Amino acid sequence: MPVAQGLLVKDGEHVTELLTTSDIAYSKAAGYELDSYEKEEGDTDGPFALAVSVEAENGGQIIWFASSHFLDEMYNAYSSGANLDLAMNAMSSVIGENEAVAIRSKSLNYHYLTISDSTASFLKLIMIGVFPLVYLGIGICVTIGRRKRNEAK
Repeated sequence: MPVAQGLLVKDGEHVTELLTTSDIAYSKAAGYELDSYEKEEGDTDGPFALAVSVEAENGGQIIWFASSHFLDEMYNAYSSGANLDLAMNAMSSVIGENEAVAIRSKSLNYHYLTISDSTASFLKLIMIGVFPLVYLGIGICVTIGRRKRNEAK
């Protein structure tokens, strides 16, 4: 949950914590004006709730997320689309369609492709230089072949 302001939930309320931080989390008192990501004097210790469901006694329900940035395309891609699934499931829950809630499993194993600078340069040369020239050559050969056939008729 990027750029989130943690929520403190008091006991006895009709609040269900949906997402929480770990016990070692802390909130920066400086907000957006921070100089360091390290814990400093005045920072509030966690854990914090990052998403909560609040149910009113009259049957109403609110689902509150501590940040809307989790729906940004970049952050949603980090979770393989699970952030958007979470938001859609929350909307389904609010309108009473609990049967429509879907929790998809995802693998936490990531495999990154790491290549050296020389390999990257070689691939650029092939993709930008060699392949276009090959396709141009094939196009010229096909055109010349068709012209020869048309002249022979």
